[in-house]
Amino acid sequence: MTTDRKLTEPVLGQVDADGLLLSADPKLLRLHLRCGGREGGPLAVPELADLCRLSRRLGMNLSRPVQASDDDSRIEMWVETRLASPEKAGPLHLSIIDWKEYSHRESEKDDPSRARDFDRLEGRGAIRTDAALRIIARQMPDEADQDFEVIGQSLLDIYDVIPPSANAGLLEAVAERQPIRNQRMRQKGGAQRLFVLQGNPLIDKAGLFAGYRFTATPDDAPNVQPARGADTRSTNGKLISDSLFGTQLGPALRQPLGKIIANAETISSKLEGPLRGDYASYAKDIASAGRHLLDLVNDLSDLEAIERPEFTVAGDDIDLVDLAHRAAGLLAVKAADHHIRLDLPDEKEKCPASGEFRRTLQILVNLIGNAIRYSPDGSVIRLRVSTDDGFARIAVSDEGDGIAAEDQQRIFEKFERLGRSGDGGSGLGLFISRRLAGAMGGSLTVASEAGKGSTFTLSLPERKTA
Repeated sequence: MTTDRKLTEPVLGQVDADGLLLSADPKLLRLHLRCGGREGGPLAVPELADLCRLSRRLGMNLSRPVQASDDDSRIEMWVETRLASPEKAGPLHLSIIDWKEYSHRESEKDDPSRARDFDRLEGRGAIRTDAALRIIARQMPDEADQDFEVIGQSLLDIYDVIPPSANAGLLEAVAERQPIRNQRMRQKGGAQRLFVLQGNPLIDKAGLFAGYRFTATPDDAPNVQPARGADTRSTNGKLISDSLFGTQLGPALRQPLGKIIANAETISSKLEGPLRGDYASYAKDIASAGRHLLDLVNDLSDLEAIERPEFTVAGDDIDLVDLAHRAAGLLAVKAADHHIRLDLPDEKEKCPASGEFRRTLQILVNLIGNAIRYSPDGSVIRLRVSTDDGFARIAVSDEGDGIAAEDQQRIFEKFERLGRSGDGGSGLGLFISRRLAGAMGGSLTVASEAGKGSTFTLSLPERKTA
């Protein structure tokens, strides 16, 4: 059960330059002791200690989320650090302004790391700034971990504002504490990627402006301007251009669908108060239909992207075991609804590979999602990793009805669903997954017998470690 959603007053503490906990309110002291610390000893809450070290290293006050966990619960906090003096040797003051505790059962559904994986799966990054637009946290869709190198730098030192907007317009919105919508930015240096930023102003407990929380969606469509006077309604004899869906219709559909899903889930969960049972059921059906439409929009956008001649993928250093656990975490609730057990490789096992982090996660979510969809309730889905002939492999095996030999190539074709209907699929997932695997230098294959389940195997180039 969740407790202490709102603190009546901040939980305070002090940490010295050596990381020793000088003083702490009872709530923080209990957590410190539960994490194995001792009174007057080094701060024993790992993420909180990391935040203190980072604040000292940068010489600036920080405000960011922190998590802790023990045998009984998971704790989410919002923590502010304040240096007592410009000298880094002075004490560091901690102020915890939000504190939520979850049982581990709740954590499986509400873990924010799952939310971050969902963002990365859908290609979104997250940026948090302070009131002066200095970055205090950033995690982009193609990065497995937070980027600490940019912390403390101005947002405008990392990104250029793309016309028709200009820095003055962006700063005017910041000065007026207004939401920032559809702001195109280009990353300076490196690949100079384009992003579309959506930002909401943040207000602290005292009612003061505390910065912005941004989502950053890659905008990698070719930036081609039509010639003056050209008819943009026709391209190679087509009524619309090849890139119209991904760059215009897709984003235009995602926003209202997202609102429909969010509002329907709020109604069905009765967060706003009691509701007739049949109304809650209707809302749940609306949310389910909305998610299906949103999945279809995402599939069509991916289909358009992978069929462009210039489509490329990143060559990230990834670990298939880590990605297996992330993908399973995203689908844990769906599997539990059908009493299906996900049998995963040991987290200590490693299977390093080369491939794009987000696209590999996307393939595994598709494979595990299909296995859940077509497996009987109460069955087991097994994920196993291996290496062979220079490739790292991960196999997803289910106990479903299997696939006849004559259908095993058809399932990788566009919109092919083997005559199934009403199961929530679009018929594009396996086609897209195989194309993505090929783009990363790998393959996606299936081995199956009718009535004996199926095994889908994703192979990617093996990454040799020292």
